[in-house]
Amino acid sequence: MKFLKPGSLSFSLAWKICLIQVAMVIIALTGIALVYGDRSTAYIDWKTSEQVADAIVLGNNGLQVDWTAIDEAAPDRPATFWFAAADEQGHYLEHGTVPSVYRPLVQQLAHVEPTDVRTRSRGMDLAMRVWVSDRDEGRVHVMVGGLPQRGFWRQLLVIIGYLGGWITLPLMAITLVVAPWAIHRSLRGVNRVAAQAAAIEISERGRGLDTHAVPREIVPLVDAFNAAVRRIGESYDAQDRFLVGAAHELRMPIAILATRIGDLPPGTVRARLQRDLGRLSNIAEQLLDLQRLDHHRSQQQRIDLAALTREVAADVAPLVVDAGYEFEVDAPEAPVWVRGDPDALHRVISGLLQNAIAHGGGHGLVAVALQPGGVLSVSDEGDGVPEQARQSIFEPFHRLRPSGSGSGLGLYLAREIMLRHAGSIAVEEAAGGGARFVVTLPVER
Repeated sequence: MKFLKPGSLSFSLAWKICLIQVAMVIIALTGIALVYGDRSTAYIDWKTSEQVADAIVLGNNGLQVDWTAIDEAAPDRPATFWFAAADEQGHYLEHGTVPSVYRPLVQQLAHVEPTDVRTRSRGMDLAMRVWVSDRDEGRVHVMVGGLPQRGFWRQLLVIIGYLGGWITLPLMAITLVVAPWAIHRSLRGVNRVAAQAAAIEISERGRGLDTHAVPREIVPLVDAFNAAVRRIGESYDAQDRFLVGAAHELRMPIAILATRIGDLPPGTVRARLQRDLGRLSNIAEQLLDLQRLDHHRSQQQRIDLAALTREVAADVAPLVVDAGYEFEVDAPEAPVWVRGDPDALHRVISGLLQNAIAHGGGHGLVAVALQPGGVLSVSDEGDGVPEQARQSIFEPFHRLRPSGSGSGLGLYLAREIMLRHAGSIAVEEAAGGGARFVVTLPVER
């Protein structure tokens, strides 16, 4: 059984139950010995009787005795030791002096089943045990006496040895099968709750675990988990409110700066300021995009990615040309349908183009290419991204050059938006030696 493994709760509880049962059996048998045992009572040990019976061999000439086995069974036997044996084919065998009281019984020994006679007096004469040994040749009935034993502790060990195995072993076997199964069934709700916990997304902040699915003892743990999830959700909500508020507050100064920069005379300074302001505006809008996507308030719709790519390229083209780059756009005329938020995807493409303007070295070709399978790439001929940094650049506030421009949020926000669209974004080396950012979106047929 898969739940009966070391380290599992079922395994641990099953073995503990077994130990408790063994202790209870020992206590019960000890109680039986205390109630019915008597240290002055003489009896014949069952183990000795069994060994004596096994020493009697059923041969071609009747019953014979293996005295070597008898010596091992009763090495300190007194002179009063006796036994009588009979099989069901009429063979008889005696040794020693059988007490007269048992002489008539010897004649019927072949019909007597296991019997135990105990006595407080005349132990040598009356203490007797009949043992029946099953053989391939038939059953041999052996009556043993003349070597009585006394003592409470010996009686206790005999009782535990004889009855303990018949009670304890079956009980443990049943427990090891039934207890893990019963425990596993009782904890099925825990597995359901574990599945619920694994399915919790950070965007589902009001969701908790079902306390009715688990045993009462585990409810406090589930309640504590739900409380922790609520606190985390409240923290994320406060963070979201701050970011959204900051993004909204940035809109007004960005608009004012755009107006003032537009009043500057044309030239390198104005072009550079416009690029930087465009990136800042794009980041602010991407923060709002993430907030809308997280709360399912975005305009999820069917989008022609080819048309959107051409639209973004047309919007950004003046910035690309003013920065000294050649610009190339390769988008198919046939629609490439995807589903998502058009504004968010617009800003992702725009952000990648602005990133190419900022890091392309001020010369060479900036190229946008869209494949019918929903793979969009933006490449430049700048210094590129070192291979060891191609994962870390998508982390928040990470910049290849700490002293360089940029907030370190643009690529992080682009990746988050792509994840919420079931897409991906990666960077590789471009054909001209620069960086090539590749965006992949699932295409609708």
